[in-house]
Amino acid sequence: MTRTLARVALSAVLTTGVGLAVGAPASASSSSEQAVSAPEGKKKKAKKPTIKVAKTDLGKILVTTKGNTLYVFDPDGTDTVSPKCVDACADAWPAYAPSRKPKVKGLDKSLAGVGGGGQATYNSRLLYEFSGDTAAGDTNGQDVGGVWHVVGADGEPITS
Repeated sequence: MTRTLARVALSAVLTTGVGLAVGAPASASSSSEQAVSAPEGKKKKAKKPTIKVAKTDLGKILVTTKGNTLYVFDPDGTDTVSPKCVDACADAWPAYAPSRKPKVKGLDKSLAGVGGGGQATYNSRLLYEFSGDTAAGDTNGQDVGGVWHVVGADGEPITS
């Protein structure tokens, strides 16, 4: 039920255009891949954020270090400088913006990068997470509004 409500609410946001400002710069919102602070006196090295492959019902897809599914937003296209998902859209679809360039595991390293606002990119596409995914491997954001898609291991959106 919660997933259905989240999908309906997000479809409404996308349909009405609320939070979708084409060409507007996005603030560098941080995702769940933040540096870990260590207890005083001990230095704990933060795990470098990673983009890796996971096997799902949709095929092999890109995920974060923690196994969270990564998505692309069709209106962004291959513009990695000016994200189109801002404001309310960005609340539901936070940019995957680790504190540093992510390493890549099992993928073509030359396709990984960092775009506008520090947002991670793969195959010249900005990467996002979905607030409706509550566990590693969830793909609840697939095809929301017909414009959000998981990213295949080849770096292309999976649209079916």
